[in-house]
Amino acid sequence: MTEISIRKAEKKDLPAIQRLLSTYFLDMEDLEPEDFVLAEKEGKVIGCAALIRDTLNEKTFLELHSIAVHPNLRGKGIGTRLMEYLINNIDSPETPGVQVCELYVRTTAPVFFEKLGFITLQDAEKLLIWEDCRKCEHFEKCAQHAMKYFRVS
Repeated sequence: MTEISIRKAEKKDLPAIQRLLSTYFLDMEDLEPEDFVLAEKEGKVIGCAALIRDTLNEKTFLELHSIAVHPNLRGKGIGTRLMEYLINNIDSPETPGVQVCELYVRTTAPVFFEKLGFITLQDAEKLLIWEDCRKCEHFEKCAQHAMKYFRVS
């Protein structure tokens, strides 16, 4: 079986990232290729994920912007490997060099994130964190679950 490697993306990976994200109608919205981590198999990009920094009440937090795995390879642990890489390699946005991991996600796949230790947030918390949720006319029937992961190393 061929080994899957996880690595930081480079500029040259842009076409592969865009191709993979477009499979799920995701975009790179203000992200650079270097903001992503990639899963590779036999030199081909088979998965990618990126975090963004956001601010709430002058406190910076991290949010998963996107995660995508090639459709033919879903359910094989690649998304889990990408998330574990991100969780284990991020510093606190408030104190660089300190591994405080507080990570947020809005997702339609809550079971995947629960397996990684994320907890579901109540709608009231979702409204406090994301301004776009406060303004959304579909909030009452939103399919996205707000979730949080927290760990201090």
